[in-house]
Amino acid sequence: MIRNIIFDIGNVLINFKPDQFLRRYINDELRIKEFITKVVKTELWLNLDRGIISLQEARDEYLERYPEESNLLLTFFDHWKEMLTPITHNIQILRELKANGYRIYLLSNYIQEAFDYVQDRNEFFTIVDGKIISSEIKSAKPEAKIYQKLLDKYNLNPEQCVFIDDVESNLHQAQSLKIKTIHYLKDTDLRSELRTLNVKI
Repeated sequence: MIRNIIFDIGNVLINFKPDQFLRRYINDELRIKEFITKVVKTELWLNLDRGIISLQEARDEYLERYPEESNLLLTFFDHWKEMLTPITHNIQILRELKANGYRIYLLSNYIQEAFDYVQDRNEFFTIVDGKIISSEIKSAKPEAKIYQKLLDKYNLNPEQCVFIDDVESNLHQAQSLKIKTIHYLKDTDLRSELRTLNVKI
């Protein structure tokens, strides 16, 4: 029986869509795609998630690597947190699950400054039962340590948990620990997926 619902944050509860964000500033899809590949989808960005470098250090490193993109990089780092907006229909599901007696946890790769930003602006964080954030423990999904930390810290039985994440590779480690999973995409009916696991929602 499922007792614990574990949510990823990015693109499950809070939007993180750099392509849409960058379209505010440039009208060049190829350049946007290349920028995301060079900045967001890199080990350096993952080290931000791990909390082992600062935003300032990352910004300076990107500027050194890609001086031809200095204007866009500066704009991005000045304004990127503005894209972190709530996904209201999933937050409503979270609230309903909490009201129905499930315990709610967060397990997410998140830059510390970004997490502080969204936590301050979204009241639902106050009702969760626990959280493990990558930058706080210096480990990021899909590394085994971050999943085990959640299970150990809150004494969770993995077979009573379901984990919801938008990145398929992040689900494999959870599955290896006998946690049930839902791969959340933009067209996923989250209520239906939860109901298939006999979750009351």
